[in-house]
Amino acid sequence: MAQIWNILAFRAFCFASLQAGVCFGTLAQPAFAQNHQFSQVPPPGQPIQSLPEETESPLQPASPPANIESTPLDFNDGISPQFNRYYLGVGDSVNIQVQRPPGRFRLGQGDAISVVVQRFPDLSFQAQINPEGNIIVPLLGTVQLQNLSLQEAQERIRARYNQYVVNPVVALSLTSQRPDQTFQSQVNPEGNITVPLLGTVSVKGLTLEEAQEKVRLGLSKILVDPVVTVSLFSPRPVQITVSGEVFRPGIYPATSSIPRVTDALLSAGGSTMMADLRQVQVRRRLVDGTVISQNLNLYASLQNGGSLPNLRLQDGDAIVIPRREVGTDDGYDRNLVARSSLAVPQIRVRILNYAAGGLVTQALPNGSSFIDAIAGINPENSNLRDIALIRFDPERGKAVTQRIDAKRALQGDITQNVPLQDNDVIVVGRNLLGKITNVLSTITRPFFDVQSFIRFFETLGGGGSN
Repeated sequence: MAQIWNILAFRAFCFASLQAGVCFGTLAQPAFAQNHQFSQVPPPGQPIQSLPEETESPLQPASPPANIESTPLDFNDGISPQFNRYYLGVGDSVNIQVQRPPGRFRLGQGDAISVVVQRFPDLSFQAQINPEGNIIVPLLGTVQLQNLSLQEAQERIRARYNQYVVNPVVALSLTSQRPDQTFQSQVNPEGNITVPLLGTVSVKGLTLEEAQEKVRLGLSKILVDPVVTVSLFSPRPVQITVSGEVFRPGIYPATSSIPRVTDALLSAGGSTMMADLRQVQVRRRLVDGTVISQNLNLYASLQNGGSLPNLRLQDGDAIVIPRREVGTDDGYDRNLVARSSLAVPQIRVRILNYAAGGLVTQALPNGSSFIDAIAGINPENSNLRDIALIRFDPERGKAVTQRIDAKRALQGDITQNVPLQDNDVIVVGRNLLGKITNVLSTITRPFFDVQSFIRFFETLGGGGSN
């Protein structure tokens, strides 16, 4: 009894292992689709090998043209397999290769043969196999040769001649082989491509692998076991929607041939200081109306110094940059983000100083600090010991004031050299600072937004800028 249980357990283990092997074998399919290997056959004009000896063609893996991208799935970055599949749409151009199957050569449309009948030269002929798989033979008429080997075709013709000639000796050879086909086709507004011999094929919303299998099945009704390879030749124009905490939300065309999330963020002006790059979401609508989404942690890549998630965007994708929730700032280094390529490249800082001409707006690189902004302040007519940095707090709708000693900052005190944010206001001058502080303290109604915050200071400073 124990022996029987051991045998059953062993079989179950083997079945589970087989199942696991099948799963892992299908995960790493590349975006360059190919259904199996194909044989390399001699080009037209090569000397004909004598019959009846026939050898199998050597197998050699198909390789895509140089300008066709092959993108293998990458599961190390946590990206869903659905986002690594390219879904065909209107405007895509695909490259299609149609080749002969591997193994023993079999006749098909376009092959040309030569037949010699010994002792009866008038019966000898040359012919090319037509789209129906037939040839026209003197005395015999139509003979079907589709999918026959050379030896089988030779024997069929000999048997037919044997009805008219006693024991004919027939020698059949291949004079030229049907060429492999490579062509490009663009998905038209109806979602179709045009395939020679097959006509129109609907591929909108299909992956490359699905389109390849559809073309292969269609051609299999016409050709002998065709080997079909479909790959992306030229992608359609891509437009991406970027919303949330970015400088310029909107719809943007892709600026690179292989658009990534970082490209879309740059097009939208970069993320704001309130963005939460730990939870960036990419949404994609499939042809059946289903919406799939993928969360990306761009901040972790910045923090670890690694590469950003390698997710290729497609036309119609939407990127949502969420806002940081209150109390989730622990461990989130906004200065690290500000110095990266994911944030707004420039910030605007306003300096309110009547001695310097009122309100002045400076454009500084994102990641700049306090001393970068006060470099142009004249210390002779300014009180550097008492400068205020006023910042709008969007969560509370209020202005937050921080007193800074500029002299200590210039001497290297990092506690006084605070990082700046977009729309910060620096107030210079004791009397002016007292006036603004008094006005801010008497405001009981919060600012509506950052624009109302800025208009408040433009009114005080006369609206001047440079």
